[in-house]
Amino acid sequence: MKFLPADKRRNQMQFDSFAKKILRGEASHYLREIAIRSKHEINFSDLSDAEFDRLLTVDEYATDATHYNIQGLDIAVRNDLLAEALDALPEHRRNVILLAYFMEMSDIEIAAFLKNNRKTIYRHRVNALDQLKILMKEDNEIDENKDFQNP
Repeated sequence: MKFLPADKRRNQMQFDSFAKKILRGEASHYLREIAIRSKHEINFSDLSDAEFDRLLTVDEYATDATHYNIQGLDIAVRNDLLAEALDALPEHRRNVILLAYFMEMSDIEIAAFLKNNRKTIYRHRVNALDQLKILMKEDNEIDENKDFQNP
């Protein structure tokens, strides 16, 4: 079947008309969808600090913390300065601090867990806290001196 030039022209115009209708419909649909979304969406810059903080998530990985194992209990310390100071303590004092402050155990519970006397646990905890205070203060002063020397 052969088309005459007039038929080809008419078919081309019909196709053009159909394509334009489809594109107008798609554009209308797209604009309507954007309008609906804009009612429910806001820019990050328009969020208050409290709303933005609610959206904030922080990935935590096991490698980001220092892990201590005390008789099968795994305790993770995420603060590097604290972990460094804890590493400088004798193991028995470090264990008491970790159990008291990370596992929230009382001196009596720690004494039963470590099979030790409550008074000994108390003494280890107090001495360890004093030692930690000194170690962390020294580390903090060293860091401040580094910052001061390298502006």
